[in-house]
Amino acid sequence: MSQFNSQTDPQESDVTKEKKSSYSFPIPIAVDPVRILGGILTRWYWLVLGGLIFGAIGALVGSKLNKQTFSLSTALIKRKVPQTVQTSEIGQPFRPADFNDATLLSTLLATEPLDWATKRIENGLTGVDITSKVEASQLENTDIYYITYHSPFSGEDAVKFIGVWSEEILEYTQRLQQSEARIIRDILEKEVRQLEFRIDQLDQRIIDFAKKNNFIGGDSQVAAILGKISQIDLNLQDAEAQKTSLLEQIAAYRKKIQHHSPLEIRLREAEQELANLRSTYTDLNPLVMSKLESISYFENQINDLANVDDSALEQFTGTDLGNTLYLNIIGTHNNLTDAENRIISLRAQRKIEQERLNKFPGIIAQHNALVSKKESLLSEASLLSKRLKETEIFASSSPGYFQIFEEPDIRKVMPSSLTTKPLLLGVAGLFMGAGIAMVITMLMTQRTSRRSVLECCATTGARFVADFPEGDSEAPMYEDFWIKRMATKPFGHPPVLFWTAALTPEDEEVFWAGLSKSSEEDTGKRLKVYDLTPECSLDGDQKKNSLADWVTKDTESRIWRAHTLPHRDQRELLKSVEDCYALIKTEKASIKAFRKTRELFEIYLPPCYGTLTTYTPAIGKFRVHADQLSMLITKQLS
Repeated sequence: MSQFNSQTDPQESDVTKEKKSSYSFPIPIAVDPVRILGGILTRWYWLVLGGLIFGAIGALVGSKLNKQTFSLSTALIKRKVPQTVQTSEIGQPFRPADFNDATLLSTLLATEPLDWATKRIENGLTGVDITSKVEASQLENTDIYYITYHSPFSGEDAVKFIGVWSEEILEYTQRLQQSEARIIRDILEKEVRQLEFRIDQLDQRIIDFAKKNNFIGGDSQVAAILGKISQIDLNLQDAEAQKTSLLEQIAAYRKKIQHHSPLEIRLREAEQELANLRSTYTDLNPLVMSKLESISYFENQINDLANVDDSALEQFTGTDLGNTLYLNIIGTHNNLTDAENRIISLRAQRKIEQERLNKFPGIIAQHNALVSKKESLLSEASLLSKRLKETEIFASSSPGYFQIFEEPDIRKVMPSSLTTKPLLLGVAGLFMGAGIAMVITMLMTQRTSRRSVLECCATTGARFVADFPEGDSEAPMYEDFWIKRMATKPFGHPPVLFWTAALTPEDEEVFWAGLSKSSEEDTGKRLKVYDLTPECSLDGDQKKNSLADWVTKDTESRIWRAHTLPHRDQRELLKSVEDCYALIKTEKASIKAFRKTRELFEIYLPPCYGTLTTYTPAIGKFRVHADQLSMLITKQLS
């Protein structure tokens, strides 16, 4: 088998592929909807009966379930969130969330207002019951919403309930806004308290900073220090000028006291005596020379005293004027010491003030940073405080999201119909019953043994060629098949194989009898058939009754028969087969039998040339028409 398969399976010739495409049947699924439709129509009374039964059940159930209701709708209009509640010009004011249309529509059916309305009305309905009797909708492209209540009691109950329900909806949306505002209010209160605490801490830091740096202000304190430095500079200039004046006074007094000292007087007296002596004597006179030495001594003493400090000025005293000058020098020295001490003090003060002035930019910057931070916190606290006022307004009295646009009116109550639900359920039951009956008829049709020609061709995968009535070997279809298909084969044509695996021995006997009779009437000779599988299906009597000659060599006949795969030594003969027909009966068992051998058929034989069917005539007008339509479709597809 593997050797033969290796020669035929891996690479099919172009001719084989062309034959396979031209002989094949295009429908791969062996299910004929026309046959099933015929089976359904044959049992049409089942569909009518099923529809009537289920329709009656549906109408009865609908009448039991149907209870008259009184429907009433009222209109609510969307209220815009107020835009005028703003306590500051900075930032966006607080406003409750502006819900979109879908969210607002869902709030209309919230359970809280429904439960409160149910408790207030006390009409016997529970919170679970009421949810199935209310609905809400929005008028397209408008801000108008409708709430509807289907009262199972009366129109008055509908008017009363929907009035209370609309009030509860308004209060519910108000509570939604108040709840949101309270949450924001609590958050803002906490933030404001934290900001106030931070501001108090910052105030304490500013006070501590001012104490530490002796800082009481900005520009004014700098101006004060600059003024103080300027005054110190003036005082310092005055003290330095005073010091200079005192030094000049001391120098003048020193000079004067030196001219009024006793040595000066004795020097002048000695010079006067020298002048008197020179008027009498020459310079060589001992008296003159002695006087000159005295004068020289006095001059040297005076010159030595000129460089002594003030402590030695006592040597210049002794005269009234010398004493006075000495006292003046001592007083002036005291004033000079005061002036010098003042200069030192002023310079120390100026240094201190200058150092403090140099530190002031950093101090001012730090102080300004603290003040700026405080101002920022104050601004933030002020803004939050104003937002807090806005939230308190909404927390205490919110307008809500709706207002009543149209009050409920007893004249608009609409009672429900008592026939609509039974009619709808009756129609639904009618279609359901018909559908169930259809499914049952389809299953029963599919479970019967009859099959159509189309399903047989789909099973063999080959086009339709001819069909023959079951058990009628005299049928003209055999003669037509022989003349059109078999008699046209020229002499020397490769053998034609009939694959009969799907037929029972009885059906196969009728086929060979009809084909042999047509051959004998055409040629005047009995049909010779080479049986590749003599051990299968036909026994001796059946072969005898078929009126054909069953030969034992392939050379004696060009018509071969195989009921299954031949023995191994005869499989090589299958290579010479060019045309092969599949014989099948329009019954489920025959189709099943062919499927068991189809794989071997396709492996060892060329593409099936055509499908030959034997059929049992249909019973019933719908089945006959269905078979005719199925046959027409099969021929068109072939």
